[in-house]
Amino acid sequence: MTSLTLPPRPPGSPPLAHAWQTLADGLLTQRLHPAVTEKKALPDVPGADVSVLAQRPSLLPATDGSAMALLEAARLGFWWELPQRHGTESRNQRGALHRAADTAAQNILAEQSGMAWSDAVTAVSGAAAWWVGFFTVIRHRGVHHITLEPHPSPLHEQALGTAVSVVAHGMATRVLEAALRDSDDDPDVRAAYCRAIEAEICAEPELPRLIDELAELRLVDLVSTAARWRGRFTKYAGGTGAGQVE
Repeated sequence: MTSLTLPPRPPGSPPLAHAWQTLADGLLTQRLHPAVTEKKALPDVPGADVSVLAQRPSLLPATDGSAMALLEAARLGFWWELPQRHGTESRNQRGALHRAADTAAQNILAEQSGMAWSDAVTAVSGAAAWWVGFFTVIRHRGVHHITLEPHPSPLHEQALGTAVSVVAHGMATRVLEAALRDSDDDPDVRAAYCRAIEAEICAEPELPRLIDELAELRLVDLVSTAARWRGRFTKYAGGTGAGQVE
């Protein structure tokens, strides 16, 4: 049997996982912009308030901008800026998705606050609720992630809360990795990073079931590429899924 010989990677090229992450980020923003630029009223979602699902996350604290700089270092500036630009105004309501985001951030931070990295973790967690909520609102326009047929089956609100938690932990991990690269091995940052990784490990057994229930392509890509698990980027590696419809 002849073994497969791959061509050498170009000098300075990123690891394959980083390249796939860049692709995932690009697909998310590509799918978002057509939906928000149509300027049509978003349809209602049974049992949920659309204005709460797509609610703009809280602003970053008025500091020296170091939290935003950390988001940029983690390549997550878009993750925060797009919800700020396109989110609905807050009506002092906190729905299930926002509570899930708050819980995820609190579990990671363990009462650490006031630092750039903790503010950035809170920011990406709050933005996770918006991304999940917005793609839920427009879910009826999408297709099933495997069959590529329209009209995926209904969702349970509990699944959406779980999705927010998974996405929030994944994005917080990216923030904390960037913070560790720029710090002198701060023990508080490292402890928060370990808590985020532990949460992702605990969530991994439930991810296949969650993905099956979310079903719709945008939501599935959002959740499956945010979490650190063995099924991450599976569709990209196989050349199926996203490439069939983009």
